[in-house]
Amino acid sequence: MRAPGAHGAPLRTRMLQGIGLAAFLTLFRLCAGIAGSNPLPIRALTVLFGSVALGGGVGGAAYYATDAWRFRGGWRKTAANVGALLAYAFATAACVALAALLVPSLSS
Repeated sequence: MRAPGAHGAPLRTRMLQGIGLAAFLTLFRLCAGIAGSNPLPIRALTVLFGSVALGGGVGGAAYYATDAWRFRGGWRKTAANVGALLAYAFATAACVALAALLVPSLSS
């Protein structure tokens, strides 16, 4: 058993796991966006994929940062998991919002 606060994997690994998981799940949406009757433009798909990947990296870093809570169990473990999920969601939403501001053709 690990000591409290000990990390099972380095930060880089947790971030890459978050990016990989988020990017893999986004592939389903990309396939639907490309093959659907009303396909999304490639620029929108790229922004979506990049935003989800960046959010996954932030979520992985939050997961790493809350390892000590997760180890203690109980409500702390739940709070750590919810916090990492919220970090992912807010980072992804912020990336999409920033892209919509910087690339006007995405919001139309």
